[in-house]
Amino acid sequence: MASYTYELQDPGILLSNIRQGLSAMEGGNWAEIASFVREGHVEYRPMRVNPMRSGYRYIYQRAKLNLTIYFPEKIFERLLELLDRESLEILKAVVQAALPKRSGYDIHEFHIRGIIGDDDLSRTSS
Repeated sequence: MASYTYELQDPGILLSNIRQGLSAMEGGNWAEIASFVREGHVEYRPMRVNPMRSGYRYIYQRAKLNLTIYFPEKIFERLLELLDRESLEILKAVVQAALPKRSGYDIHEFHIRGIIGDDDLSRTSS
């Protein structure tokens, strides 16, 4: 019987695991994406699971997780150039594989977003 903990790993470790998964892939632009994936910022938004409702037999359920990775605007723009719908689904599968099975989470929604950093703001204001 497997024991699941509903624990999420440190975001830096997740990004390293994603990088390893992308580095192992052949073809496409995966090597380039792997080279800058660690510059992202991970936001976890777990969805609640209530397996212990009163009057019901316990049934283990994997929890759903909404996951967003934010990248600096320059990297985000490059990702828009590199990823089509199919590639984005492959990337989502790599991210799911990077989450340990024992965490108890499956990705429900996966997003990549751009953020404007201080260096981007200083460039536009001068």
